[in-house]
Amino acid sequence: MLAGMRLLATDLDGTLVFHHVVRQADAEALVRWRAAGNLLVLATGRSVRLVQHAVEVARASTSIGLDYDYAVCATGTTVIDAAGQVHRTRTLEADQVRAVVRAIGDVTQAPVSVFASTLERDYVLDDPIGLSTDQRTPPDRFTAAPLSQVAGLGVTSMPLHIPDVRTSAALASGLEETVDGISCTRSTGFVDVTAAGESKGMGLGRLAELLADQGMEVSEVAAVGDSWNDISMFEQADVPCAMAGAPGEVVEAAGGRTTPSVAAFIDALLA
Repeated sequence: MLAGMRLLATDLDGTLVFHHVVRQADAEALVRWRAAGNLLVLATGRSVRLVQHAVEVARASTSIGLDYDYAVCATGTTVIDAAGQVHRTRTLEADQVRAVVRAIGDVTQAPVSVFASTLERDYVLDDPIGLSTDQRTPPDRFTAAPLSQVAGLGVTSMPLHIPDVRTSAALASGLEETVDGISCTRSTGFVDVTAAGESKGMGLGRLAELLADQGMEVSEVAAVGDSWNDISMFEQADVPCAMAGAPGEVVEAAGGRTTPSVAAFIDALLA
């Protein structure tokens, strides 16, 4: 058994990716982390396809790129390796997807942009806020399609874009009360709908089981993130850390530990 390996799970948006850019210092720190014999895991609400987009962003904005060992995608529902092989995934039932879309208008009168992710593609079902057509959004990122076409395709998560924090909290709780068998996890600007019980923390737990089955022993898990969907990940970590400026509940879940950057956190871990 390989002993003594350390694992770092890092969130992407608001932690490693800012305005479609990865900072050079962060990319260099991730290289140092892996060069020291440690595992790097990307833990994100992004779908499998949008994780690849983050890798492309890193390649375009740094001289290094972004190499990783595993990714926990779509709010914990899906675990892939660096080659893109899916080791585990869980999807919503078609009836649940339809029920979520129907329930949104009953739960809130605020505009909500509705997306649905599968292993292969990211769909936009309704976008009154205009995220999918924003000039900063790559034109091939989302495919417009009707609910009737998408519901049965194996939806891993449904990201709902709703910028207001208080409205998003009410939407999350309202949907969980209205639709059976789902979980709603908040992140900055989004509520991610998944099958019940799914979270980044659950995904990390399943990755730990996968590594154990492969004879890989992890001696320490560190995690860094900036939003509410990272709290479950912090609960799985020996060394949790929130990004400076994260909401108070997120900082509290990290035991009060904060960092100005991923690079600074890695430097502290390697010291």
